[in-house]
Amino acid sequence: MRFHGESRQDRYDVIVVGSGIGGLTTAALLARSGREVLVVERHDRVGGYAHSFRRGRYAFDSSVHLVGGCEPSAYEGGGLIHQLLRKLEVRDRVDFQRIDPCYAAVYPGTVLHAPSDLDDFIRVHSNAFPDEAKGIERIVHECLNIRQETRRAAELSSPTEVVQNPDRFPTLLRYRRATLATVLDDHIGSPKLKAMLGTLWPYLGLPPSQVSFLYFATMLMSYIADGAYYCRGSFQRFADALADAVTENGGEVLLRSPVRRITVAAGRARGVVLENGQRIESDLVLSNADANQTIRDLVGPQEFPTNYLKRLDHMKPSISAIVAYLATDLPLQSNDVAHETFIFPSWNHDDAFATCATGEPSWASVTVPTLADPGLAPAGEHLMVLTSLVRHDALCWRGAKQAVARGLIRIAERQMPGLERSIRFLDVGTPRTMERYTRNSDGAIYGWEISPAQVGPGRLAMKTPVEQLYLVGHWTHPGGGVNGVVWSGVQAARTILGFEHESQLWDSIGAARS
Repeated sequence: MRFHGESRQDRYDVIVVGSGIGGLTTAALLARSGREVLVVERHDRVGGYAHSFRRGRYAFDSSVHLVGGCEPSAYEGGGLIHQLLRKLEVRDRVDFQRIDPCYAAVYPGTVLHAPSDLDDFIRVHSNAFPDEAKGIERIVHECLNIRQETRRAAELSSPTEVVQNPDRFPTLLRYRRATLATVLDDHIGSPKLKAMLGTLWPYLGLPPSQVSFLYFATMLMSYIADGAYYCRGSFQRFADALADAVTENGGEVLLRSPVRRITVAAGRARGVVLENGQRIESDLVLSNADANQTIRDLVGPQEFPTNYLKRLDHMKPSISAIVAYLATDLPLQSNDVAHETFIFPSWNHDDAFATCATGEPSWASVTVPTLADPGLAPAGEHLMVLTSLVRHDALCWRGAKQAVARGLIRIAERQMPGLERSIRFLDVGTPRTMERYTRNSDGAIYGWEISPAQVGPGRLAMKTPVEQLYLVGHWTHPGGGVNGVVWSGVQAARTILGFEHESQLWDSIGAARS
């Protein structure tokens, strides 16, 4: 994308601070609806955690490994990303490759490949644990009910209507305070099966004993009900397609342009001041940036009520991660290696999570994107992304990162013998890297922690106490992950445009172009 030192105009209808997927989603929908939109981004490319980068001959995704909802879905509430891109008329610019199995789960003496299909997911787990077949079916169908009820709840004018309609939302109300472990205990007897069904917890940053069951359920269904997908050419193309939808509908995307301040007068957001000194006015400011920094640094605490600041003080950010980006000439075939493999040294996820606090994780996920898209690396080579969660303050990362990365490589070598000696390139990202590129406090990768108390309404509301200042992305509801922030962006656009129901937003997008 071309760079501009300043925006073309000094006034817009809407200014979006930060170009993460949530902010880009809202910006594109508002631009499509006829609003004059400016997106301001401090980095040299859009996408936030969905951006990609090149190192010589290799193209790496920084953080995103898989997404769901990329094609029409047979299940209610599915296909969100497909619907968004189709309505924005940029669907043909993004090539999503279906990934099946969704992931491989590696435990002591056991490897299970989890299909990206609802019925097959139940069948494979039931074959591995035949005595638990009924419990597996109940768990999966409860997850599907949660996803469907959550999407119906999006049509309501207020979250309080969920509580007022228990007959319409029985599953949401039953599990609103439940952890994944609590629900697994209710339906499953085998400790090994409980661990197996919780394999995807690293995607949400908390082990089953702490992560929200509601959010885990919607995340799992986005993969096994809608199908899991990789974006050919890297997920940067997904972010770029959303940015194209902004600019092609009259909006503007300004890169390498940090925001110094969000201006407020008489309790109302009035625009921004860039680091280069340019002042830009607007009727509305939408922040996709870190919520703490938005409120305390870009606006200033003096503009917010005391009780709002107290709530902010009690919110707990998510954990960060260490990532080893490497290239290898080890021969790999899709029938031997999965696109995504989780390697755990035991069946106890609490023990695995405890090692994240030490900075020396005992487990890792191994992503091999070149199985889906060989063009990301030269012929005869594969890319691997080794990831584990770590606390930002666990170690002095500048000095420790190479040793920790080598530990991840040794974990991966258990499944891929010969990996360490076949490495042709290695780079390492730490919590400091995450913070540097996204400005998320302490490199938090999911915004606030995804615990039962901090999902959905438990997150900060999109509307802030400052009039015409909104939040979007993983610091507001519903929560983290690509589908979560896309949904956040859709709901922000719906609210800003004044639609009571989400369906009205989609109808208006079609009407605006007819």
